[in-house]
Amino acid sequence: METQGARRAWQRRHLRQTVIGTGIVGAVIGVLPWLAMLVLGSRGRAGAVPARPLLLHLWEAGLFVLMCVVGCVVLFGLLPMALQYAFVRGARWWTGRD
Repeated sequence: METQGARRAWQRRHLRQTVIGTGIVGAVIGVLPWLAMLVLGSRGRAGAVPARPLLLHLWEAGLFVLMCVVGCVVLFGLLPMALQYAFVRGARWWTGRD
């Protein structure tokens, strides 16, 4: 039977790996549309539309990538882990093991 400290250490490692993994996936999801926009360029743009400042584009792209990372970490990482933890705690309480 494993000790409480070993279980908590495993949970911390699992949480760290989940946050890192889902953060990388979120960064890739956030960067791909931006790279596609850079590759495709301004082919579909009307000629009369004034150009926006580059700093504004970078700010919006940075916010988009950040929101993708945070959204993926919460939606695909922390929420499923919280549901699993609640289910295990409930099952242990229900069976009288905890």
